[in-house]
Amino acid sequence: MKKFALCAILLVLSVPLSAGILGLEAGIHGGVENWKLDAEGEETQSLKAIGLTATFSPPIIPVGIRGDIEYAWKDVEIDGVGEVKLSDVFILIAVQYSISPPVIPLSLYLGGGYEISTIGTDYSEYLGADGSITDSGFLVYGGLNLSLGLFAVFAETGYGRIFADEDNYTHIPIRGGIKLSL
Repeated sequence: MKKFALCAILLVLSVPLSAGILGLEAGIHGGVENWKLDAEGEETQSLKAIGLTATFSPPIIPVGIRGDIEYAWKDVEIDGVGEVKLSDVFILIAVQYSISPPVIPLSLYLGGGYEISTIGTDYSEYLGADGSITDSGFLVYGGLNLSLGLFAVFAETGYGRIFADEDNYTHIPIRGGIKLSL
């Protein structure tokens, strides 16, 4: 069994760097979303986050389309109420440009696009009658991608701005994850 597992790992790692012949990548990521509200108090929050990512980039062309969905959460203390779960669901549609030197498995990517954010809580009076607010904005990001045959690991950060009806906020995601190239 150990020999089979070792052979399988070596096979995956021996696939050429151009393994993604269809131009599709799909994966998972995790990290932190750092919020800063524009309100007078300039409240900041750091939320744990997990999400899914998918990118379509035709072979030979360094530009692709990326879609993400992410769930971020944190338990916050509200005076007179106690502990409340605060959550945010982000949906991103972006254009991504990759810089990939030949022969080197490390590449750099930059992107930007439109995002939708739905902030929710289990304490409805905190955000209004239904306990959630949906707004939209933009996210610009950059990262490094290390190709390991069919798989790639990545790390990225960015700057997002959500335009809300009352208080706008910025967020700085810091993420890492793994993708499968098809």
